[in-house]
Amino acid sequence: MKIEPYRVLFPIGVVYGLIGALLWLVHATGHLYYPGPLHRALMIQGFELCFVVGFLLTALPGFLHAEKCHPLELALATLFVLGFGALALAREMAAAEACFLLTVLVLVVAAVRRVGHASQPPPVEFLFVGLGLMLGLAGGVATLADAARWRPEPVPGFGLRMTSLGMVLSMVLGVGGLLVPTFTGVRQPLLISHVAGPHQRAGRRVFYGVLAALFLLAFALESLGQRVAGAWVRAAAATPLLLLVWKLQRPPARHDLFSATLRGAGWCVFAGLWIAALVPRYTLAGYHVVFIGGFGLLTLGIATRVVVAHGGHDMAWERRVLNPWAAGALVLALVTRFAGEFFPAAYFALLGASGVLWSLGWLLWAARALPLILAPRPAAIAGAPPVASG
Repeated sequence: MKIEPYRVLFPIGVVYGLIGALLWLVHATGHLYYPGPLHRALMIQGFELCFVVGFLLTALPGFLHAEKCHPLELALATLFVLGFGALALAREMAAAEACFLLTVLVLVVAAVRRVGHASQPPPVEFLFVGLGLMLGLAGGVATLADAARWRPEPVPGFGLRMTSLGMVLSMVLGVGGLLVPTFTGVRQPLLISHVAGPHQRAGRRVFYGVLAALFLLAFALESLGQRVAGAWVRAAAATPLLLLVWKLQRPPARHDLFSATLRGAGWCVFAGLWIAALVPRYTLAGYHVVFIGGFGLLTLGIATRVVVAHGGHDMAWERRVLNPWAAGALVLALVTRFAGEFFPAAYFALLGASGVLWSLGWLLWAARALPLILAPRPAAIAGAPPVASG
């Protein structure tokens, strides 16, 4: 029997998130060297990548009406993500980056195979999935070349930046544009005002093509050392997606924690990108608003929907898995991390506290989600399409 990818990759992602966050607590107590590079790698190339790969390998067949995930695809993805974590913790970063690159390649091949045999074209929003995969490959190559001392990065951390603010952000904005307005009950969720109607592809192609070009321009500027200009272009590119496609400024029909979590994630992405652009002194803090609030809350919400609905469980479980304590802990983790910018004497102590709160949120989520992840899918709906296709 085939195993759904999220059942394997989501738990691995949670483990990476816990380790990556708690590194700051161990450092704050004086028992670990400065963990910044390892923390960034585990959170973006471990935690987020596991959820991205688990979601897409689960959802792509539904989006494209194509073949479900092949066991070999899942086996390779699992092998490479586990290899990445083990090698990163062993501080063998060149080999770890090779595993990251291979994981992205598995996802690229899986996506290309299904697009090539899809019974209908993918949503135009999948342009940002393709852009994200391209940026992930480029970032992986740059990081691998730097770690192996083949070729230095244009600027320090540029490869991982292409992964976090390139691959993950592109996918968040693109897939979020499909799912968030629908899941939150916004009126006319697929309409882009003054651009395209719900089923009009031509206007969407031009609109998304221009914004994708701006995302690439942001990285071109940053590779030349123009960090502030790159931040401005990135924020300017994301804003139309968040306001016109996600429709954050419009009231949702659903007024529950699930809707608030998804929309809160969008506002965190919006705020964090503009903080980085408008206040260069707090660029790192702004991007942590994107990462902790934006990526973290969206991952929490979408993962909950996948676990509950795709697993065939009663939707009442969604309110149990995504509970106020888990979401609130992530919000407090963001507030605590941001506070560290204003209290330099307590900076590392606040980072440690933020890591504890982040870990608490995901442990509370996992305590409710893992029993559903491990439970077999009811036979009566085993052939139903993935939730994401809805």
